[in-house]
Amino acid sequence: MRVVLASLCFVAIAAGAASAQEPPGNPAVLDQVYACSSIAEQAARLACYDGAVGRLREAQSSGNLVAVDRQQAETVEREAFGFSLPSLPRLFGNRGDGAASPEIAEMALEIDRVSRRNDGTATFYMTNGQVWTQIDNENARNVRPGGQVTVRRATLGSFLMSVEAGGPALRVRRAQ
Repeated sequence: MRVVLASLCFVAIAAGAASAQEPPGNPAVLDQVYACSSIAEQAARLACYDGAVGRLREAQSSGNLVAVDRQQAETVEREAFGFSLPSLPRLFGNRGDGAASPEIAEMALEIDRVSRRNDGTATFYMTNGQVWTQIDNENARNVRPGGQVTVRRATLGSFLMSVEAGGPALRVRRAQ
């Protein structure tokens, strides 16, 4: 009985996780614009488009609908690199060819300044405004202002920062 109950719980959790990964549907005001294309009679189709576009413009100006192009979405994804935002890929959907947008695996950054703490770890302030905090006890001796680093995804949602000047990779967490 316990095995059956555990199996049912696993299936329910897996189904919920799978459905959470699906991109959201179109907003109703956008579906109304698309629906107009199926009207055969020209005058009725034009009237439908006029009304639907008016509702679309009203939704956008009131803030109920936000239009984002692919370049803006990629900028947001780069700026959010290092943060745990599981809904971000679902929000921006796919590229239009059915394939999901590739996840950013690493970023090259430049150090603006380094703040060292008493416990030997450091906080790294990047020129793009990102702030990364060291979470291991490696010596960050080669990390200096103006230096180049690469932050890459590691296992289990962690991140490693490699310093161009050499030395061991540092385990880091995005702070800001």
